[in-house]
Amino acid sequence: MPHLPRWRARRHPPPPGSRPRAPRPGAWIGARRWSSWAARAGRIDEAFALSLLDPGGALRARADRAGAEVALTTDARMSVLALGCRREALDSVVALARDVLANRDIDRSEIGRRNFESDLEWSAAEKNPQSMMSTHVRRILFQPQDPRRTPHEKQEHVSGDAKRLMALRDTLVRSTGRVIGLAGDLTRAEAETMARALLPPALDALPVPATPALPTPLPADRRPKDLTVKLARLTQTYLALARDAPALTDRDDPAFLVADHVLGGHFYSRLYVALRHGQGDTYATGTIREGEPATGAYAAWTYSRSANAAATEAKLGGVLRTFRDGGITDEELVDAIGYLKGRRAFNVQDPGQVLDSILWERSRGLAAGYRDALVERAAALSVAEINEFVRRFYDPSRFTMIRVETR
Repeated sequence: MPHLPRWRARRHPPPPGSRPRAPRPGAWIGARRWSSWAARAGRIDEAFALSLLDPGGALRARADRAGAEVALTTDARMSVLALGCRREALDSVVALARDVLANRDIDRSEIGRRNFESDLEWSAAEKNPQSMMSTHVRRILFQPQDPRRTPHEKQEHVSGDAKRLMALRDTLVRSTGRVIGLAGDLTRAEAETMARALLPPALDALPVPATPALPTPLPADRRPKDLTVKLARLTQTYLALARDAPALTDRDDPAFLVADHVLGGHFYSRLYVALRHGQGDTYATGTIREGEPATGAYAAWTYSRSANAAATEAKLGGVLRTFRDGGITDEELVDAIGYLKGRRAFNVQDPGQVLDSILWERSRGLAAGYRDALVERAAALSVAEINEFVRRFYDPSRFTMIRVETR
């Protein structure tokens, strides 16, 4: 599904000294990274982002004069043009959005700069043990061209063909299923008037099916039970117990929400108590968990000084076995539900946050409020129901031990 501009309008500037909020999508567009068309097209995320970067910087200068926040981003399921501005600047910012989406004069030097930056980032990532741990979690689970894995690998260069890049951008912007959202200090009539003339006509047909087809994750019997990655000059060893995780739409996800929080979701989780608060084996620990409506990656991770790696690995495995065998307690369930319900208030503090959530869920084909409803479904579960999931999911034989250690 496509998303395009989305705005929030502010009537007053932020207080002196306050940090500006991140821009909020005004609209989203559809052919994003998980689509086969986007995969064939190449770096569609960069093609979209380059729309703002004309050689003379005129578009950015207009945003500065209007006091507007502007960002163009692409994630797994949507591309977003996000803007935030004061109420009195809204007309000029809407005009700016139209010009950004129609801009064909992009700064070609920016293409080379971004390719160089991408190479530097990958070079640094290859030397970073936590980054390599995260990459290998995906490598044991997903095939090389799987879009759930490719963001964690070296990125291909952006094409130097500016005309091709803008043609990709135009296809993206004109994909059907586009949504424009406006939130803040304006009326519905004003929003409808502004939205009506914003986007070019839609294509007659999508360049790709609306529902992305993802490769099947590697089955458990094709994953290694044990994987050691060697990096130069490390004084610490990073450890992860990894496996595939339920999709956001899986019937097990409400139980998974609770179990993951108990295991590694806070400072007094099972992992923190065993690995930090006990004998100080680590400074940090936790879990990797992805919240998409598709099978994702999951891992319990930590690190310790190299001389203590074997003891820490044994404790990490022991936490998992104890968790599988004993499950969660009544008190842990109450605490987890309290956290999951309580954090929702932090996500609705301004109109932009509410709009973010609506667009995110819509881009995934979910009903508005789906994630909030998951919390209510989790709250309706008993300890016995959650522990039945824990016994199935946290079976140590289903996990791969990944070590990133010194050469």
